[in-house]
Amino acid sequence: MTLQIPNSPVTTGHSGGRKTKDRVVLVCHGTTASIAEERLPASMDEPMNMLGMIQSQKTAELLLDLSVSLILCSPQLAATSTAATIGQVQEAADCLGADCAPRYVEIKQMQELGDMSWEALLGQRQKQAIQQGRWQDYLHQYFKNLGETLSTFWSRTEEAWNVVTEHLGNLQKDGSNPERNVVVVGPEMVLNAIICHCLGLEKPFISSFHLDTGSISVIDFPEGPNGRGVIRCLNYTAHLGRWSVPVTRPSMNDEEF
Repeated sequence: MTLQIPNSPVTTGHSGGRKTKDRVVLVCHGTTASIAEERLPASMDEPMNMLGMIQSQKTAELLLDLSVSLILCSPQLAATSTAATIGQVQEAADCLGADCAPRYVEIKQMQELGDMSWEALLGQRQKQAIQQGRWQDYLHQYFKNLGETLSTFWSRTEEAWNVVTEHLGNLQKDGSNPERNVVVVGPEMVLNAIICHCLGLEKPFISSFHLDTGSISVIDFPEGPNGRGVIRCLNYTAHLGRWSVPVTRPSMNDEEF
């Protein structure tokens, strides 16, 4: 499922006609070698490949349209690297030109945002390891030695969503920022689960969504952090240009690269 809008989804402070000062931006970390080969993660410390690093830079540039208040990220290396890039670009942007105003963007790792513990399936091709359709039932039935059950994963990501909104609420109480923007960086499956929790959907709907590497999804809170989140966009990738997946190669007459 992809929901795109023609303009940048982070430039306006309105959602569905209502002004919002509280926002959560979900960022899917950049591509890794395993993702490029359509495999499950080779390890929890797998780094981004060159494409992933370019995607994280492009995403960081897009988020310059926001003043990021806090970055929460998965402990996976690809996620922490993406989060670091976003933080560095945010901080550097305030120190360009004569009027340098240094700003520190806090980055917090959250264990609750960690990818599912695949254990025996690590590094396997997705199409071979997981059947199409109701893959949740397939994992339950055929793989008993995963690092955690889907039910445990679901409960963990629900806790992650609660912590994210709690951080947003704390920023509101602080009152130092007129607009509060929390960026959450993680793997696709975790972010899909968070979207489900935001919408009040049940566990089987996790596979209803698809997020590309380097994509962003925006959740607005017009009624504040204690209100219901409104999905402004899902799987936004226009900022990646030719660096989305699959990569668009330039033609002979294409002078832009």
